[in-house]
Amino acid sequence: MTSQVKQRVAVFDVDGTLLQSDCLWIAARRAKSAWGQVVAVLACLPWLIGWQLQLISTGRFKQQVIAAFGICEAVNRAEAAGHANWLLDDLKAEINPEALQRLHWHQQQGDRVLLCSASPRLLLQPVADWLKVELLCTELEQREGHWWPLLASANCKGPEKVRRLEEHLGPLEGRSIEAYGDSKGDRELLRTATIPHYRSFRSEPQPYPPISLGPLLPVVSIALLGYGLLGIWSQGDQLISLLLDLWFPIGLGVLLVLLGYAIRYRRWRLLLAAVNQHPPIATDARIWMGSYAFTATPGKSGEALRSLLLKQEFGVPMPPTLMALLVERLTDGTAVLLLLVINVPLLLRWQVPLVVPISLGLAALIGGWLVIRSPYARAVLKSTAKRVLPRKLARASGDGLISLRQLLKPWLLLQATAIGAVAWSLEGVSLWMLLRGMGVGEVGIGGATIAHTAAGLIGALTLLPGGLGSTEAGTVGLLALQGVGVSAGTPATLLIRLMTLWFATALGVGCLLWQPRRQP
Repeated sequence: MTSQVKQRVAVFDVDGTLLQSDCLWIAARRAKSAWGQVVAVLACLPWLIGWQLQLISTGRFKQQVIAAFGICEAVNRAEAAGHANWLLDDLKAEINPEALQRLHWHQQQGDRVLLCSASPRLLLQPVADWLKVELLCTELEQREGHWWPLLASANCKGPEKVRRLEEHLGPLEGRSIEAYGDSKGDRELLRTATIPHYRSFRSEPQPYPPISLGPLLPVVSIALLGYGLLGIWSQGDQLISLLLDLWFPIGLGVLLVLLGYAIRYRRWRLLLAAVNQHPPIATDARIWMGSYAFTATPGKSGEALRSLLLKQEFGVPMPPTLMALLVERLTDGTAVLLLLVINVPLLLRWQVPLVVPISLGLAALIGGWLVIRSPYARAVLKSTAKRVLPRKLARASGDGLISLRQLLKPWLLLQATAIGAVAWSLEGVSLWMLLRGMGVGEVGIGGATIAHTAAGLIGALTLLPGGLGSTEAGTVGLLALQGVGVSAGTPATLLIRLMTLWFATALGVGCLLWQPRRQP
């Protein structure tokens, strides 16, 4: 008895994939004059704001757009006049040639080809008929042969695409599905497909990326705009000449910052080894640095991305790496506190032997370790994990606590804290060099380190993205307490932030975008 081989299925998203633009917007431009489009946009503006604030659904917003631009009325008039294909030429002009070539290739292979789109049928059916393919899409109400701007189905986007595909084809398990998409609305479809093609029409698979850099754009834009305005305010037309004069300390400072990140990566490898995880260094280093793309998230929480990527790349379980990340953050905090304990007495010129603040710092570290290792602390952590975490992660919290116990060893904590202190000190030296380059001699290396690290700690406690605003204000204020004027403290602060936080963000983005090509 021979088993029946199911026909291979190729599924194409439309807007941004098959078409180079959005068919709803193409129809809106055809349906209204230029002035009518302005009026329609103004009418849609309150709904757009509500949609962006997630107060209304995408489907409701789509209904308002279709109604405001009179798209249903335009289609009804065209069909009454015998021009049902009134928009077809406009849509054909927007077809991506690569997508069309790939679609025809699937047809030549005998594959079953479908379009799956969030756009409505009244716009896409002529395209599907012209291409001789099946169509799954958002449905609008049709009464007595006339279209109405009311959804007759769920918006065909995200999980709905997979549901509609399964409803149309039957169970998807065991089917060979090749899917093409370009946006978050295609994520579930691409992850369901046997062979996904995210923004690609090549033969080799291109999966949907595990992360999106979109949330970074507003934070980076606000930061760069604010830095530019503050730089101009503090230096005026002398800003460019100041940057040119500081090229050497800036370049040397960036090298010291890079050295600091190399040292920090060594700490990460020590922590991974403590939980018996040894992923290949090259890819692990790229993932580790890539997580810094999200270092500007509140409390640097976005850096947890590295645990997800290590699991996807090498099958490394997430609880141990999450605990390693937690200890990495904790020892960053203890390193900052240690530097403050050492440098504050020097800054205030207290007549205290250096061994005293160092001993106090070590005593605090050991005291904290004893508290965390206590049975009471473990019970609190376990109960908190069960209450706060999702059920799946809560079940894994037991493994995380085992890993945490492996990481909370005095010698390992001392090593991790020392590494963090060296890395932070290198950034403090970079700030000191900038100040020296600007002719500010009142601040020593210890004072610059305090200004940089203490302000960073303040920014972290505010839970603002990247400590934006609070860290800069803290650095300028701490420098002012040491006699540095605002006109010098402001550009120095902005430069050290660009050389540390935003330089790390840029490196992280580069590492995430750099994906070594794999052989199909």
